Amino acid sequence: MSVKNVNSFVLVPHIKIIRVYSGIDNQGMESIAFDFMTRPDFELKTNKISSRIVSIKNIHRLFISLVDDDPMTQEIFEVFSKDIITSIEKAKTEEEVLLIIANRFKYWSDLFKRSKGIYDEKWIQGFCGELWFLDNVLIDKVGCEEAIKSWTGPEKANQDFITSQMVFEIKTKTQQTNSIKISNDNQLSKDMYLSVIEISKSSEVAINSFNLYKLISSIYTKIKNPKIHVEFNRKLLELELFPVDNARVYDKYAYEFVSLTHYKVDNEFPFIDHRNIPKAIIQYSYELSINSIEDFKISEEEIWN
Repeated sequence: MSVKNVNSFVLVPHIKIIRVYSGIDNQGMESIAFDFMTRPDFELKTNKISSRIVSIKNIHRLFISLVDDDPMTQEIFEVFSKDIITSIEKAKTEEEVLLIIANRFKYWSDLFKRSKGIYDEKWIQGFCGELWFLDNVLIDKVGCEEAIKSWTGPEKANQDFITSQMVFEIKTKTQQTNSIKISNDNQLSKDMYLSVIEISKSSEVAINSFNLYKLISSIYTKIKNPKIHVEFNRKLLELELFPVDNARVYDKYAYEFVSLTHYKVDNEFPFIDHRNIPKAIIQYSYELSINSIEDFKISEEEIWN
């Protein structure tokens, strides 16, 4: 068992606007620290991570430290630390750093307060479809960095992938289903693609099957940029799928790929345009018949060439 050097920090050299440190605090817990001329007026207190400020002369040192050092929390803290440090890299003033950290504190505090739950199979199928598309299509077409940055599903955006040039909404269906559900008022709009992935149920030991864990593991092997690795982990954490062993809970939900069909959403495509809906209607959903949109099919070559 390794012995930690208490109160031992090293400077993070690539942050220039303020001094940032990473190491072990005086309680023997993993920590990051920031030096400010102005005393920060915010704090983070959860049962896993907390902050404190130590003022020495004109320097106010903000410590963010682990409270609970179990292995799962350590993995989350690594993502948390890298997220904070990455967020302030381009800041030009101390005030901007303070604002960024305050916003990231709120984000992470809300994340830790969120109640945990178990997803049902319908949800799992949907995110398996998104991860399959990311792993098998988008990374190959636009590169790993843009593909992962474009994945907005964890943030509950209107569409699942928004790249620099294209927008994709992913729908996953089984072979027995002939319709797809459009679940919010702006999920479909003009000049985007509706991509329908058809899957069949399988077993986790089948050689061609995939589940959440297998898809996440496959994507990890393709990430070479450490910052993108952090970004992907943060998105998985939003879904309670980080650390990745969390996805093991759903291993029994395994599927095999059947087909991928793309549809071009244009002026003629049969969707409800939210701009034409009376203001009194604030929420709606509808089902779209797959057979009725055959004329809007578009090939991969037409999309990417």
